Amino acid sequence: MNVFDIVKSKVQPDTFTDDELILKIEEVAQTIKTYCNRSDIPDDLKFVHANMTINLIGDEIKSMNPSDFAVAKSVKEGDVAVEFGTSTTTSEQVTMRVLTNYTSQLNKFRKLRW
Repeated sequence: MNVFDIVKSKVQPDTFTDDELILKIEEVAQTIKTYCNRSDIPDDLKFVHANMTINLIGDEIKSMNPSDFAVAKSVKEGDVAVEFGTSTTTSEQVTMRVLTNYTSQLNKFRKLRW
């Protein structure tokens, strides 16, 4: 089973086309390679790569429909008032947030660059 098969099995059908999934997988692959200073991705990172891609897709879905994922910005108890807010993020910010969640696993595969 490769990364594409893992991602495709975990993503809701008809959310993205195969080409879009491949693009997301390649985007995460480049992020892993850059962070680890490598030209390849070890087989031991297959599931980390797939999970990073799934997290990236989930964050991008949230950013496409921010009103569906609104959070309470402020709450007032007297006369009950709740203000909802959303956050707007760029694609690079989403990618960096996903990378931050996996740095402890990726650090084991980093190479020094001279």
